[in-house]
Amino acid sequence: MFDLIIKEAASRFGLGDKAGMIVQMLVAYMTNKDTGGLSGFMNLFKNKGLGDVASSWLGGAASAKPISGDQIGSVFGGKGGLLEALTAKSGLGGSAVSSALGYLLPSVLGKLTPGGSIPTTLGSDVMGFADQGKNLLGSLLGSGAAAAAGAAAMGTKAVGNAAGAAADVGAKAGGGLLRWLPWLVAAAVALYLLKSCTGAEDATKKAADAAKSTVAATKEVAKDATAVAADAAKAAAAATATAAATATTAAADATKAAAASVLTYLDKAPDALAGSPTAKVYFDTGKTDLPADSDATLKAVIDFVKGNAGTKGVISGFHDPTGDKAQNEELAKNRAKMVRERLRAAGFTEDQILMIKPFQTTGSGDNKEARRVEVSVIKAP
Repeated sequence: MFDLIIKEAASRFGLGDKAGMIVQMLVAYMTNKDTGGLSGFMNLFKNKGLGDVASSWLGGAASAKPISGDQIGSVFGGKGGLLEALTAKSGLGGSAVSSALGYLLPSVLGKLTPGGSIPTTLGSDVMGFADQGKNLLGSLLGSGAAAAAGAAAMGTKAVGNAAGAAADVGAKAGGGLLRWLPWLVAAAVALYLLKSCTGAEDATKKAADAAKSTVAATKEVAKDATAVAADAAKAAAAATATAAATATTAAADATKAAAASVLTYLDKAPDALAGSPTAKVYFDTGKTDLPADSDATLKAVIDFVKGNAGTKGVISGFHDPTGDKAQNEELAKNRAKMVRERLRAAGFTEDQILMIKPFQTTGSGDNKEARRVEVSVIKAP
């Protein structure tokens, strides 16, 4: 069912034989009943303000909107997230997996929703395919609760258990004192009787020694109870500290992912570095998919920046002056983002890429210059 998608992903993004594994894990994650199945999967995008993007993928519509690597990171990034699991299991780089997901997410969701809406049930072929990916994802397919919240809950439970244990031991200690009380009374009575008989002095001494032993044993019971209660309190405190540290780490990861999802666009492209290569990527009308020859087109720029420290790639999108300006600018931006993801997949860091605001060209939409994205090289300041 997913053979063509796997083949295309393997060829386009250099995934090789890891493409099938990645698609299996993705389908297992998307259809996981514990997180609400496909409906729960769609909610992940709605919670990040990307509901309209995910909805455009239903049914595999030709108008499916692209998703950038930063947006993918905001939904699936962070410690213990899907991106980390796919990267770890496949052994591929994070940029390569992120770029592949930009193609796989709309393709796979479109395949799972042939009628353009989320089905009430999925076929046995889909679920059988998903089962193959479940073992690879492991604990990621749990309840879907945030790791920080789970850790905090565990810490709270540990505190409650420790407190209960301390109270129980304390109660047992108290019971021990009451349990010894009848023996103390009996010892006192025996002491009185023995005083009235021959050898009373010796008997009295023995009775006193017995009473002392009884009191000593009672003190030991109380001492042990106090030690157990102290150990329980220490364990509870340690569990609480661990939960707090885990929650802090999760919050920091979420903050980083949110910051990485924001792109800055310059108003004007800096002057290109003299003697450096440039590239023009031409897109089909109304499309954002990278053309088949884009790798060859971008190769000279990629090789130059990777071979010359202190240089950056500058990406500029262009659009038609006719029609709705806002829509045209958004289309140019999305095309520029696709080129940006290709550079990231080639090994460019965030600091090696500059994005320029969309430029308006002259002429009509039939002019391919109005459907281009230019990439040039500048010397880093």
